[in-house]
Amino acid sequence: MSLHNCRMILQVLCTSLLLGAVFSDTTVTIYNEFLSQGGRVNYEVERWNNVNGLSQISLIPNMKSIGAVPGRWVNRDRREDLFKNWPQNPSRHGYPDPKYLQEPALQRRTFLTYKRQIDGYGKDIDNMIWEIEGMFWPSWMNMSQHQGRFPNDMDAASEMVSLMVQSCKDYTGGKLPAIFEVINEPDWDEKYVNPQTNVNFHKAVADKLKSRFGMKVAGPSYTSMALRQSTENNFSSWKRTAKFLDMSLDHLDYFSFHSYNHLHDISGHSYAGINEARLFASLDMVENYSHIKKGKKVELVNTEFGLGLNSLQMGPNFENAMTDFQTIYQSNGFMFSFLNLREFMDRATAFLLSNEQYPGHTSLRNSLFTKDGHPLTVSQFYVFWKNFIDAQKFLRVSSLYNGQEKTLSPLALANPNTKEMVVLLHNFGSKSENVKLDFPNNWLNPSSGEQTCIVFENGKTAVHSNTHFDRSKQHGSVSLPATSTCFYKFKTNFNFGGLHTDNQNTYYGKNMIIPISNGHAQTTISVPSSGYHEARLRVGINRAKNADAKPKAVTFNGNALSSSYMLFDSMKIEGKTKWNVWEFVVPQSQIHATNTISMTFDGNGGQVTSVALIAGKLR
Repeated sequence: MSLHNCRMILQVLCTSLLLGAVFSDTTVTIYNEFLSQGGRVNYEVERWNNVNGLSQISLIPNMKSIGAVPGRWVNRDRREDLFKNWPQNPSRHGYPDPKYLQEPALQRRTFLTYKRQIDGYGKDIDNMIWEIEGMFWPSWMNMSQHQGRFPNDMDAASEMVSLMVQSCKDYTGGKLPAIFEVINEPDWDEKYVNPQTNVNFHKAVADKLKSRFGMKVAGPSYTSMALRQSTENNFSSWKRTAKFLDMSLDHLDYFSFHSYNHLHDISGHSYAGINEARLFASLDMVENYSHIKKGKKVELVNTEFGLGLNSLQMGPNFENAMTDFQTIYQSNGFMFSFLNLREFMDRATAFLLSNEQYPGHTSLRNSLFTKDGHPLTVSQFYVFWKNFIDAQKFLRVSSLYNGQEKTLSPLALANPNTKEMVVLLHNFGSKSENVKLDFPNNWLNPSSGEQTCIVFENGKTAVHSNTHFDRSKQHGSVSLPATSTCFYKFKTNFNFGGLHTDNQNTYYGKNMIIPISNGHAQTTISVPSSGYHEARLRVGINRAKNADAKPKAVTFNGNALSSSYMLFDSMKIEGKTKWNVWEFVVPQSQIHATNTISMTFDGNGGQVTSVALIAGKLR
């Protein structure tokens, strides 16, 4: 290259910098189509604004002010030793006395707080989940098979649960929570409640509550670890999950689970956990199994999500400015994942409480308010999501298929009534990003708007609300800070009411946990019809830590798929295996009634845990 040409290039670069040119790090494409996932296109606030535990009565107005409601009523069996104090039926040995919780004073003490939630929140808690801890029983029950911690007789134990529900129904005039979760995190207590006992108890409770009260029933309420470690130790954790599903797909209404990410250190520089890749990978296994066994999806409910601190070895109640921020940040990351899985996700409940203090427990780490109603930092999680309402509809978006790990999660919503559009971005990564917002064929070209971001700044959580930005001065890009969650709001004159809707559904392979043999794995996926508008393939791949989990090649009906990205993997260091999720663009013209997917890899060993085809039709 000549000296003259070098000078010309430098001059162009300098001129670009002087003019304030911004080079994008990645691109998010927003299409002029609404996006329905499994028939769900609107935001639907009541599915996402839930808190663990009932509210202190005095804090109900404060909770409503930030748009939060109780989504899960917990530990009623344990509180005030309700179950432990339950006497034996004098007329039926080994069974609970049906008169115990019909005594008016005890009935009122037991259910008054719940009744006041109904009075305070009304229809906003119509779909509440009622959970029991399930490890506190009266001494007269025979627990010899479970080291004195859990009853031998499933019929007697489930009868106690049913009598509690009957008493609540009587006291509230029939206003029961919609869903019952049978036992909390049974995988923590397998020493006392083995997997078969857990299956038997869930079935016994479900059969009674569904037939007697018409309640829907959820389980198994597994820990985040149970799903995150599904591929380890020869899939031992997954085998337990599959055994539960063999029962629950016939007898329960929902598969419930918990999900947490954990800080590596109190500085907050790094974290690990189920989100993003292992959440998608493990839930795809659950759904794939349901499709193989029953030919349909299973509805999912998440009943705890957020930030865990166990890995810090400083106790779960340790708190400082960084844990406050990470509680919000990790919860935001889960919200993006759940909203992108809303075809299956019925609802989610953050592990946050109106106020968690009681005698002997002074921590406020997961509290939204002090006892006297002062809002705490983590309440900003709900303040952020309060900006989104039922009238808003999801727009179809896509990320950049660049063959690399994707550290950004996008969403977009539009309100046909106000003509306002919002783009939401969550940055899983530790560096800032200039994100180009691409509107194909310039169907929309918004120049300026207002952005709201939650970041960690100057040693504390900072919320920058409604800050003006000019996208036109950044060559169509917006700035996304490192380790942040933001939304960008545009006021437009566009007629969103005239948009078509892309109706997406997910179809799974006829087999799963497919061995990678001679560097090859294959499955087939059947779809019900033709005429698809767009599609992508999602593949979960589990291999040894030192192996390459990226496929060398993927073909769909013999045609090579070349455009891909990998979901963000927060378990690169801590994972005992390399469990990645790759997504590939599938040309809609290649989709047939039966589709063969072939994958080749470097070397042998490992498994393709599931293969999903997400395909949409425009209507």
